[in-house]
Amino acid sequence: MKINDYKVGYSFEIDCAKSFRKIDNEPTEQIIYDSFDIKKEHAYMWGRKPEDIIKVKVTIIEEDVIVGDLFKKDSGYDINQVDYFGWIDFEHDEPIRISMIFPNIKQYFICFPDGPDACRFWEFDSIRNNFGKKSVEHLAGERRGMTVKLKIEEKR
Repeated sequence: MKINDYKVGYSFEIDCAKSFRKIDNEPTEQIIYDSFDIKKEHAYMWGRKPEDIIKVKVTIIEEDVIVGDLFKKDSGYDINQVDYFGWIDFEHDEPIRISMIFPNIKQYFICFPDGPDACRFWEFDSIRNNFGKKSVEHLAGERRGMTVKLKIEEKR
């Protein structure tokens, strides 16, 4: 999904699937939004029905989240709670991309072999060589992307 900005408070609309999760020893089910940017005509490919697809408003509520800090025992953060995280990708031209939106930090974390914090900056220079003409794509230490915390609201 392409977005125009990545600052706290920026909102955009996107389609996703709505499902329910039973919580142990609680009488009610919890709503879970997942499969972001799904299309109704392709719902069956995701194991969904077209009527499961809804439009939600996504708002960035925290930018450049250091995920490793949330996993520390003394952080006070409940890693089992429903909390939405996504990856802002700076590798592409404007508008930038947001991807890998997940309803739990553990689900989000496993998308990155070395963890999302290790992907925030480029580790090495990248030089493109096109027919003898070299151009720099990015330099070591330049920003590659960031984790953002998101608020999801169902459109009425």
